Amino acid sequence: MAQEIKTDICVIGAGSGGLSVAAGAQQMGSDTVLIEKDKMGGDCLNTGCVPSKALLAAGHAAEAVRDAERFGIAASEPEIDWNKIHAHVHGTIATIAPNDSV
Repeated sequence: MAQEIKTDICVIGAGSGGLSVAAGAQQMGSDTVLIEKDKMGGDCLNTGCVPSKALLAAGHAAEAVRDAERFGIAASEPEIDWNKIHAHVHGTIATIAPNDSV
């Protein structure tokens, strides 16, 4: 049997907007419930902004290796290790998650 919850505010979605609203409501003394069907932090942290920027950073690093000649450094074709890039992306998410999902 479902239990009834008495609350002042129910926030649906624990992305950046939902987390901000829930935190603000709680700081103002409201009894607040936050509902999230997936991972805390929403799309930006888990599948959008953060992972895409981490992947772009890896691409920029590879391009810097290719473009090193103009700085007097022998340029070369970078060796791409997709497993390490994948680990970098997920490591970036894990680093940001404690601050962006609570």
